[in-house]
Amino acid sequence: MTVNTSIYTAEELVQDVLINGCVTADNIVNIGDYSGSNAAIGYFNANGTGFPFNAGIILSSGLAEDAPGSGSTFASTSLGLGGDPDLDNLLGGFWSSQDAVILEFDFVPSSDTIQFRYIFGSEEYPEYVNSSYNDVFGFFITGPNPSGGTYNSENIALIPNTTTYVSIDNVNDVSPSNPQYYVDNQSGNINVYDGHTTPLTAWALVTPCETYHIKLAI
Repeated sequence: MTVNTSIYTAEELVQDVLINGCVTADNIVNIGDYSGSNAAIGYFNANGTGFPFNAGIILSSGLAEDAPGSGSTFASTSLGLGGDPDLDNLLGGFWSSQDAVILEFDFVPSSDTIQFRYIFGSEEYPEYVNSSYNDVFGFFITGPNPSGGTYNSENIALIPNTTTYVSIDNVNDVSPSNPQYYVDNQSGNINVYDGHTTPLTAWALVTPCETYHIKLAI
C-alpha cells in the first residue's frame, strides 16, 4: 500500500476519487490540516496487495502516510486537533472526541440512493477495546428525507442491519461484538493498523435533484 497526501487537493479527492455516477459535489471542506498541509487526508493505492479496495481516500486521526506497513509495528502521531460534536453525540457523552479529522461537502444526487463503501481501521485494536479509549467514525448526512422530515447530521455509517455506530468497541473479536465484520491485522503486512472492519457500506435514501450535506469524520 502507498499513501500520498500531496498529489490531490481535498476537492480533487472528492470529485475524482470518492464520488462517481449520478452525483455532483461542491463546497468541499477539509478540516484537520496539520502544519499547513493535508497530512491527515490522502490518496491510497493498494492495487495488487490483496487489500479489499484497490484505491481510495484515507482519513486519519494521525498522519495518513503512516498507514502503510505491518500490523506488528505501531503508528501513533497526535495532530493535537480538537474534537467533533457529531462524534461526541455518537459516543453519548461517555467520551469526548479528540484529533477529529473531517471531510465534508454538499452534493446533489440524480438517483434515489447515496452510498459510500468504506473500511474502518484502528491502532487501538485489540488492547484498548472496552477501555477508556474508543476510536469512532461517522458519515453524517443533512438534507430532505424522502421518507418524511429531514436528516439532521444523521449518521449513516452503521453496522449492517443495526442502528449501531462503528467503533472499536462495537466491532471486534475481543468482547466479542459483531466479530463477523472484524479483521485481525496484527500479523498483516499491508497496513499498520492492528485491526480493521470488512468492507462496509454507508447508505441513505435521498431525493433526486435536492441538495444534501455529508460529513465524514473520524
